[in-house]
Amino acid sequence: MNKVLSILVYITTLPLLAQNSLPAKKITIFKNSTALMLREGTASAKNNQITLPIPSQTIFGSYFIGASKDNSIKSILFKNDTLKKPEQCASIWQYLAGNINKPVALSYIPTQGIEKTVSGKVTDYDLHSGMLRFTTDAGKTMVMHVGNVYTVDFKEAINNTYMADSIKRMMVIKLDKPASEVQLQELYMTNGINWLPSYFLKLKDDKNARLEMKATVENYAEEISNAEVELVVGAPQMSYSQLDPMTYDYLTTSVNDGAGGGYAAKNYMQNNGIVFEAAPDADGFFDQNFTTEGEKTGDMYIYKLGKISVPQNSKGSFPIFAGNIEYKDKYEGSISDITNYYSNRFVPQEEQKFDVYHSLEIKNTSTVPLTTASVMVINEKDQLVAQDELKYTPAGATGNIRLSKAIDIHMKNTEEEINRTDNAKKIGKITYSKVVLKGSILLDNYQSKDVVVSVKKSLSGTVTEVTNNGKAAKLNAYNYTNPSSEIKWEVKIPAGQKATLNYSYEVLFQP
Repeated sequence: MNKVLSILVYITTLPLLAQNSLPAKKITIFKNSTALMLREGTASAKNNQITLPIPSQTIFGSYFIGASKDNSIKSILFKNDTLKKPEQCASIWQYLAGNINKPVALSYIPTQGIEKTVSGKVTDYDLHSGMLRFTTDAGKTMVMHVGNVYTVDFKEAINNTYMADSIKRMMVIKLDKPASEVQLQELYMTNGINWLPSYFLKLKDDKNARLEMKATVENYAEEISNAEVELVVGAPQMSYSQLDPMTYDYLTTSVNDGAGGGYAAKNYMQNNGIVFEAAPDADGFFDQNFTTEGEKTGDMYIYKLGKISVPQNSKGSFPIFAGNIEYKDKYEGSISDITNYYSNRFVPQEEQKFDVYHSLEIKNTSTVPLTTASVMVINEKDQLVAQDELKYTPAGATGNIRLSKAIDIHMKNTEEEINRTDNAKKIGKITYSKVVLKGSILLDNYQSKDVVVSVKKSLSGTVTEVTNNGKAAKLNAYNYTNPSSEIKWEVKIPAGQKATLNYSYEVLFQP
């Protein structure tokens, strides 16, 4: 009997000590699956102690908790505790555990003899051993294992839940002064909360478009309920990504790496505010302009979503801003070093074809950079044009969105040897010969409109001549004795016309 009494006392006193988490006041979410959590609220104290759950994904060295100025924290003990929580009944033993002292008829198999049925009440049940104490209607007390019971027949309405044991990591906070309740504030970094930006570009005509940005918030860490949420463009330095030892049982669990995604998506900020130029004749489903309140903090820009709720293991989508921008069509093509004479010692005779790509060049007319994200492009007829990635674009700068291959613009490249000089130059103890190569790039515009094509030609050698206002530059990388060079052109080609770009360069080689 004493054993039963002690179990009942334990169950009734433990909930007085264990409390829920402090309410989330503000959550600052970064693009690398980490977030800064700020929790604040009043906690009940007993015997100078407060018991709170431990955040499960706290990053090493980032957890701090403080009490109001009229009290202070002397120590914190992190440990496992057994709590009671309601669970849905799904088996006979769970229904019996959830309906103590309710009239019921049990059909069971005794140790010896035939099956029996008895009416009465379950007066006690041990979740760990499965042993139950049953008092019959005649006042007889029976003790049996629940595994022997195969049918239960309750005589009145029953509970569909029972109080199950739950093992949870808890912290026991020891206070400096006695108090019935204390104001506390928790501050820590956590894994498992992330935000993903994405853009929607709606083309209105051949010059104007509307750019909209939304944020998808992913929460796999802990409950977010009516809390102030901030989204950060940029990422702070984080030297540690593993879990803090407070979150796990160090006797059985090794430290695991936490912050997923690294800093591949980080973008640093330099300016403040979102301001777009207004466009006339704004109507339709995707014409409204709006902006989310934000502020610049150091090298980061923060969007303030206000108070939102995102339950644990769920996601939410939130509009950030939308505004009108200008854009222009852009065509660009890159040509590799098709000859590489130093290595191959010959010039290919056949012409080489290269793709030209159609892109949109947009100008960031806001006062903050555009963070790297996916972008979907829809034309004025609500047809899909492309989905690409808009790279980080500073305020006032231009960004490119690649749409597709330009099937109506063809680009070909040919090269030929026009001069050769033996023993042209001696470097150290090695004597090199020199060859002069001439190249031609032929562009055909089969479209019904004029286009401007950006062409980039890479080669190994020293550029000596370029036509059509091309710009040649030596790159930092060198290929043996010859520099890596690059030529860039911006050439306008009338509708249905052609353009030819010529260049010459020399290569040193060992015969």
